[in-house]
Amino acid sequence: MSKHFKVIVCGAGDMARKHIEAYRNLDNVEIAAVASRSLPRAAALSAEFDIPRCYDDIDEAFQREKADIASVCVPTVLHPAITVQAMAKGMHVITEKPIALTVAAAQEMIAAAEKHRRKLTVVFNRRFNTVWQELTQRLSSIGAPLVYNTQEIRSIRPKPAMHSQSANGGPVIDCCVHDFDMLLHVFGKAQSVFASGTVFGKNKVFLAGINDFAIDTAHINVEFENGHRAYLLYAWGFPQGQSYWQYREFMGPNGIIRLMGEFGQEVHCYRSDGMRESVHDLKENGHETIIRKFVDSVDRDTEVPVPPEEAIDALSISLAALKSIASGKKETV
Repeated sequence: MSKHFKVIVCGAGDMARKHIEAYRNLDNVEIAAVASRSLPRAAALSAEFDIPRCYDDIDEAFQREKADIASVCVPTVLHPAITVQAMAKGMHVITEKPIALTVAAAQEMIAAAEKHRRKLTVVFNRRFNTVWQELTQRLSSIGAPLVYNTQEIRSIRPKPAMHSQSANGGPVIDCCVHDFDMLLHVFGKAQSVFASGTVFGKNKVFLAGINDFAIDTAHINVEFENGHRAYLLYAWGFPQGQSYWQYREFMGPNGIIRLMGEFGQEVHCYRSDGMRESVHDLKENGHETIIRKFVDSVDRDTEVPVPPEEAIDALSISLAALKSIASGKKETV
């Protein structure tokens, strides 16, 4: 019989909501509390989902609740400290991506997991989305070598901290790690990165409080050891209220597979005969799947769904891209 697990959700934003919704589908999990620096937001989220308690002090929540699992859904710069703190209290940790802002900080998290014999995983939910499963099943049909091409164009983000280099790292860290994680799985080891970038978000009134702007607009070229290549264009600095678009496509000598729709929920496969096959309305179930797998790994004492070392591999490509932007040179991963 499965054990019963008590969870504290750290954070009260969009990702915290996704974690709560996933946990509510598990019979062996009780969400004990929401902890956030903003007590009104924590209280509102707790009330919406009938969670019994909320805190504006994460340390107090850890002390009072004696939970088994901490879900870390806070700005990236806070991931290491909260993870280490939770593990010292005996909790297993599932943290949102990216794992940390630096490799050294990520390694501290792994060291804490080893020291306290706790499990640690990172929410690379796209691995578990139905659309990516469809993609990987079709990828071999378009041959090799492969070229990955993506654009993600957005207005400035609704949370100013996402534009801070010291808080979240901007899209090169905060979002590109998703692409790099998937590419490491389908392309293998990365070899080098060349990138250029700038800041479009400066002089936007909404971001007036930011004094350490992260690169928010970047073009990144990644070469892989087996000859595959990736080209990423991310831009997060456009005026508020403007629509955004994104697409992701894999191109090979025998065809193209393109992920379309606001959330990539459509797969368009262009075959070697020029015909297009389409699969629509694929569910975005990645958070639910990875959280279920993580709870199961805690319950059965098995491997976590995303080993934290793999999260460091993705982060390392992001950091190499930022280094290349600063140096103007190709950087080794």
